[in-house]
Amino acid sequence: MNDKSITCGIGPFPGKEITSYSIPSLGISGIISDTNISLVSDTLSSFTPLVAKFTTTGESVSIGNVTQTSEVTANSFSSNLIYTVTATDGTSKDYTVTLTAPRTYGGSSLVLWFKADSLNLSDGANVQTWNDFSGRGNHLTQVTFPTRQPVYRLNQVNGLPALNFSQASLTSMSYSGGTGFSSINSGSFFLVFKMPQTHPATNLLLVGSANGREINIGASPGNELYLWRNGSGLTPPSVNSIPVTTFIAIASVQNTNVSWQEYWNGDLKGNATSNIESYVTGTDGSLSNGNMDGDVAEFLFFDSALSQNEIDKVFCYLRAKYKLIATTKSCGI
Repeated sequence: MNDKSITCGIGPFPGKEITSYSIPSLGISGIISDTNISLVSDTLSSFTPLVAKFTTTGESVSIGNVTQTSEVTANSFSSNLIYTVTATDGTSKDYTVTLTAPRTYGGSSLVLWFKADSLNLSDGANVQTWNDFSGRGNHLTQVTFPTRQPVYRLNQVNGLPALNFSQASLTSMSYSGGTGFSSINSGSFFLVFKMPQTHPATNLLLVGSANGREINIGASPGNELYLWRNGSGLTPPSVNSIPVTTFIAIASVQNTNVSWQEYWNGDLKGNATSNIESYVTGTDGSLSNGNMDGDVAEFLFFDSALSQNEIDKVFCYLRAKYKLIATTKSCGI
């Protein structure tokens, strides 16, 4: 039974819900799921007090002992906020508000961020340019070979679009003269991806044409995630069989040559502390080198190893946006 005012034989139950939530100054609205409210900003680069706008069925709303007034009270969103909604009968309900701000994570090391829902195209349209939301201007393009452009598909995951990449068409997009790449070895990526039922080896060459980081999903012998040093060896796979025909948020976080972790929708699926490849960052890269089969809804790459708190916040946003299922429910702190 939910907490909305309903009649159930003994009379109505007083409401104590937040029914809408937004931050007007950032132009963003929250996704409300049970008692979690998730927001994301693709422009926020530092945290200053922000004012939220919300509606509620409760008598009052507070954070700790501070009363909250919609469109008036300012708060810092650098950490999660716990809103307590109190009903007329004195009972209450807590909501956790998480503002995910990728540009602030990893020491502001976000260098690539592509979102299919940022494009406004018709179903089946070819994509020539995919703008980068990291703030670095590392936009992906495919101008030279129009037949190799990915195809925009509507309503692929939770009503949102995705870009289809086909090995048969040698689909690829690339950037050159990329900015913001500085570290060696460390890196974190998040990929919302669907693998087709039948697929050959899948490649995403990200950074540097020589000794750069190359991600393989669905590579032989199974549907595992591999991290390659381009032209060299690979980091051992997690040997988890990645699902086919369904979208999943796959992440890899590497801390220099010390550790490497693989996550699915926020759940830790594999890790390694030895035989971890070294990488050299560069200014050229691509999303697929023509060998990828699958659909990409979103991709983020950080030129550093994110903290667990930052990892949780990114997954909190991705799970809410794409309705992804995970055992881990953490939205960080």
